Amino acid sequence: MTNSILVYIELNNNQPLNVTKEIISKLHNCNNNMQINGVVITDLQSYELSKNILLNIGLDNLYVINDSIFDSFQTCIYSDALVDFLKQNNPDIFLMGATEKGRELAPRTASALDIGLTADCTDITITADYDLLATRPTYGGKMMATIVSKTKPNFATIRPGAFKISNFPSRETNVVFITPDLSGEKILTNILKCENKIQKDDWTCAEIIVSGGLGLKTKENFELIYKLSELLNAKPAASRGAVEMGWAPESIQVGQTGSSVSPKLYLAFGISGAMQHIVGITNSDRIIAINTDKSAPIMNSADVAIVADAVSVLKQMISTYK
Repeated sequence: MTNSILVYIELNNNQPLNVTKEIISKLHNCNNNMQINGVVITDLQSYELSKNILLNIGLDNLYVINDSIFDSFQTCIYSDALVDFLKQNNPDIFLMGATEKGRELAPRTASALDIGLTADCTDITITADYDLLATRPTYGGKMMATIVSKTKPNFATIRPGAFKISNFPSRETNVVFITPDLSGEKILTNILKCENKIQKDDWTCAEIIVSGGLGLKTKENFELIYKLSELLNAKPAASRGAVEMGWAPESIQVGQTGSSVSPKLYLAFGISGAMQHIVGITNSDRIIAINTDKSAPIMNSADVAIVADAVSVLKQMISTYK
């Protein structure tokens, strides 16, 4: 796999996760001429149910590591199969989503291969020499560090929502089936029952997101975020500060320790916009910030910065859209 990039494809309910599509979209935007390959670990039945999508996401080659044992996720077995594949194929760059399973699989794989791992990245660049420049928050989100790995393959996990999904170029995908040697595997656990969770609507990809921060001052005022969101057919969100105050659940937190979002419009009410928050909204098409402090960091990142009381603006917008 000289001069190639390999993407680990994670399936859920026989569908590749959005983060997989986001990574592949980003790679196509980096360079349309690079070879982009994918590897999926699954059983043949699941592959058959997902292949129509897998063959239309812009891959040059799709490697299907298949065995009936892969009908349920087991970190040790998946990792061993992946390590053997990487040893035999040697891609220049290997990328994986920083999902719950990805965060189990990636460090175990990196350790077995004795290679570096740049985790939870929010941006990547591919050089002409097929080196990976991986960018991630550091020092508690106060800085963004770009890291160059000294080992091959350059390995990184990508934060879900870090990139936008774009239209995939038409490529004829060559499918290679691989039956791994599992004769030496020890099954350390027995899966008694599996229940696939139905994926809920991904609010991080909503077209409009209405978000509130500490500048709203009280939980009662934060309730206005929900009211405006409903009127605009938008999704509500919150800064870390608002979540820590108990005004909003952690599930809608935006930022380094929350979710990354990519709406067409991000409305920020009373959010100061520390680096930890900004890294979560960089893929927004348009940001409108309302804050009484014209020097708040978010005002520099906003397309439109309104110096005003966030609560007053919220109430006025709710009155208008009613």
